[in-house]
Amino acid sequence: MTLRMDQVAAQLPSFIARYREQLEAMEHGLRAARSALDRWDADPAGCNGEIERVMASSQQPYATTYRDEPPGKRFDPPPFEPVTVVAADGSSIEPDRFAAVQCFVVNTGYVVLVYGEGGESVVDARAALGPEIAAGGGDDDGAEETAARGWGVNLRRDVKELEVGANLASARCAEMPVVLLMDGTLFPWDLDSRQVARTTRDELKERTQDALDLLCASGPALSVGAYVSGSRSSDVVTSLRALTDNAPTAWPMADGQIFATHLEEGQRSALFRARSERVQLVENLFSPEHQVCFFYVRIGDDVARVEVPHWATSPAQLERLHATIVDQCRRCDGYPRVLQEAHEQAVISAGDRAQFSRLLEVEAARHGLRTLSNSKQMSKRRRGL
Repeated sequence: MTLRMDQVAAQLPSFIARYREQLEAMEHGLRAARSALDRWDADPAGCNGEIERVMASSQQPYATTYRDEPPGKRFDPPPFEPVTVVAADGSSIEPDRFAAVQCFVVNTGYVVLVYGEGGESVVDARAALGPEIAAGGGDDDGAEETAARGWGVNLRRDVKELEVGANLASARCAEMPVVLLMDGTLFPWDLDSRQVARTTRDELKERTQDALDLLCASGPALSVGAYVSGSRSSDVVTSLRALTDNAPTAWPMADGQIFATHLEEGQRSALFRARSERVQLVENLFSPEHQVCFFYVRIGDDVARVEVPHWATSPAQLERLHATIVDQCRRCDGYPRVLQEAHEQAVISAGDRAQFSRLLEVEAARHGLRTLSNSKQMSKRRRGL
């Protein structure tokens, strides 16, 4: 059965009309949110206190200003100066539960781009097959999936990205200032996920701590930013609502809606501290200097969220990071060039995946291991009427 386009077309006019009404109502909410931002600007410390009192009885994400900086402050992009820009990105092949051997592949692309006098630029990737030891659920707390589902492939990929980026960035700091850009949030997701075996989480938490400590020890010559393009985070707008009496129902859904009108091209916002149950839970796993701060930067129509660790928030580190992000985005149609290049190195194509599957099957058969199959698999391979 194909898509009934006539049915879809019949529903579109009323759907678009309702959407337009929602946009008009949202404009009223945006005006109220901007008024709350002005109030917060006038009394950062007092409003931070109000937000913290509301936070105590809520599970929503909030933000407070960092060092009582006015939240509506805007920063123009500083001049771009010679710097080495580093990034790593990862891709993976999940275990196939019907394969003769359960395993995964993590491919980490990495890029070092030198602007000015310094070392050589590097573009490459590293592939790793795992696990070295299969994760079991026997001595875990009983809530995780066992076997391949407990290996935490996505978490392993994210931690490997951080490790590769940290090693490359720290090694280059002696030559010239360095900016490490990461794709996504500062802390790897799934560090607190009970879908990943506890033993795996413990191992990867320790590796994450080591990578963050290595970066922190690199000193003021290093700037670090985790870049989230088109972020849907709502920490700031939730805080603004807490400062508003009788807030409109059509309140902004994401911080980007506020900063899209507040920031000019290339400008960044003030620095905020992320405040939520999950952030607190993850931060509690690590040293206090790694707490999450963030700002927003406008690049064309995109408002990106940039997360930075507490130790990387000096004016010089933030100016270097800001200038580099703007320059990188100008080199790559609105997205950091170094992240795009790292992604290109990391990507595993459909052809790569098929070739790995064949290699795995052949090597397993050579050792007398037979690939499993079931009726669902066979029906997909032999599609019939």
